[in-house]
Amino acid sequence: MTGYKKNLAPQFNVEKESSFITDFLPSIKNEDWNYTNIKKFIPDSIAVQPFNIGTNEEQLKKLISKKVDKLPEKNLVFFMDGVFQEELSKLPTGIKIKKLTNSENKQNALYLNCLGKGFNTINNDTYEGFSSFLKNTKLVELNAHLTDSPYMITVTDAYNCDGHLKIIHGFSNQNAFFNQNRLLCLIEENTRVLIYEEIINFGKGDSAFNMVSEFVCLEGSSLDFFTTQNDLTNSSLINSVFCVQQKNSSSNFHFFSKKGKLIRNNILVDLLDTRSNSNVLGTSLMESSDHLDNFIIISHLVEGCKSNQFFKSVYDENSSGAFCGKIYVEKGAQQTEAFQQNNNLMISKSANVNAKPQLEIFADDVVCSHGCTIGAIDEDMLFYLRSRGIKKKEAVQLLIGAFLNELISNIENPEIKKEVSELFLNNTNV
Repeated sequence: MTGYKKNLAPQFNVEKESSFITDFLPSIKNEDWNYTNIKKFIPDSIAVQPFNIGTNEEQLKKLISKKVDKLPEKNLVFFMDGVFQEELSKLPTGIKIKKLTNSENKQNALYLNCLGKGFNTINNDTYEGFSSFLKNTKLVELNAHLTDSPYMITVTDAYNCDGHLKIIHGFSNQNAFFNQNRLLCLIEENTRVLIYEEIINFGKGDSAFNMVSEFVCLEGSSLDFFTTQNDLTNSSLINSVFCVQQKNSSSNFHFFSKKGKLIRNNILVDLLDTRSNSNVLGTSLMESSDHLDNFIIISHLVEGCKSNQFFKSVYDENSSGAFCGKIYVEKGAQQTEAFQQNNNLMISKSANVNAKPQLEIFADDVVCSHGCTIGAIDEDMLFYLRSRGIKKKEAVQLLIGAFLNELISNIENPEIKKEVSELFLNNTNV
């Protein structure tokens, strides 16, 4: 089960693939993409991912052995080129995976239904909550056209896992492809799940990944979602996450960004019912000429909900970044509590970052705040460490580790915490 065939909607002509893709790429004139010229990162010669994937099981195992030391022995969902690999996956009790069979929904950008309670493929029943963003960003629409009917993961009330569910999205990339991936996740009532996602490029570098994920958190459910973004193949990642939440539900999104020519995270959360809450957190350490852009919108649509956005980023060498975070409070969404903080540490004079925190509030009984800092290494602290015999490079690493450790130290899962610490803290034992 390593490949699939699909038909592309006839009105699209992919004979001229470069111009076909370019038509969907936003320009910097688009307010949502002011600080990221995506066309600079997507090569003109890039091709659409082939619709017929020919990787067999033996080839797949060889690819995996080169990039993955050891797959988890349990609680694993493995996809290759967007196709679920049942033989390599190890599903725990309470996890169901099925592929939506209705392929008529090629014009819709999202599969969320109008009430935000599940997924469907009916044109006139599509959820409209993210319509403003989708109007300005056609990449989600492109994903809908270039992916086969997506897979849906359902976390049922029978799910009971003390650890985490690992989801691996692998891509074979025989050439530099513009890869598409779509995942739907439904978390049933009063169910708790921790998901750890990893994206691995097993093939050629200088590729691009257009990832779209949709989450539905039903009443009383809880989602903890972790993802590490550490691509060593000079590829670009556009990662769009949409989440809708029902009454008494909670979501926690954690993004750890370390390496990638371009990393663009679009995170949009709609709190649809009372006493729901969401936390969107990000930790990043960018080097070389890599570019990171975090675009966050949490919408409070009813009263009595809470949210928090907290992002800490370090920029070194010629790296660059952008942060655009919005708290939206609808009219009538009283007793809202919403906070946003973005802290940036500039290690190099050649690095740069743009920040755009936003509040859009139409209710009066709310507690909302936002803040942003951009600064350099504290010279007094650096001098203190060097006066204790610590070399400058090691002292800078210690200060970076202390800056980033605030969010890493709060990770409760020991396995994830160990992996993230090794990735960011450079064995500084901070």
